[in-house]
Amino acid sequence: MERIILIGYMGAGKTQLGKALAESLNIRFINSDTDIEQQTGMSIGQIFEQYGEDYFRNLEQEYLKSLDVHEPFVLATGGGTPCYNDQMTVLNTLGTTVYLHCSNETLFSRLKNEREHRPLIAGMSDDELRESIQYRMIQREGIYQKAQIILPENEHTIAALTRHLHQKN
Repeated sequence: MERIILIGYMGAGKTQLGKALAESLNIRFINSDTDIEQQTGMSIGQIFEQYGEDYFRNLEQEYLKSLDVHEPFVLATGGGTPCYNDQMTVLNTLGTTVYLHCSNETLFSRLKNEREHRPLIAGMSDDELRESIQYRMIQREGIYQKAQIILPENEHTIAALTRHLHQKN
């Protein structure tokens, strides 16, 4: 079994679908943000606040280099992971990348009640959140589209993802 890497904007469902997929395949689930938090002893928000985004993006880059490429796993990345330091190329080399596509409106509806748990959008008004999603998706969509599989919003299920993975192979 290969390595499967889920990418997409925050709120797309990478962790939820990733955990379920890993369980169904009986392989390890990894969440890069969670692992980085555990390794540093700081939350992503604290890292951004204390050291800035560039520092965090370098931590992500080092984290990806540290993964055991001889072991099958499902990896849920942070939303920005593929968009910095040419990491989309690294991810495509590391395993099968799957972009969990969602509309901006779906992302907004999922994130509007999650603000207190997500430091990068904490304190944003609804309008600011909508604008932030739209702005970042304009920046990121072209990179996300480089994934080997693009999973449409209405197909974010284990069955659909497994079907797409088999079609790819």
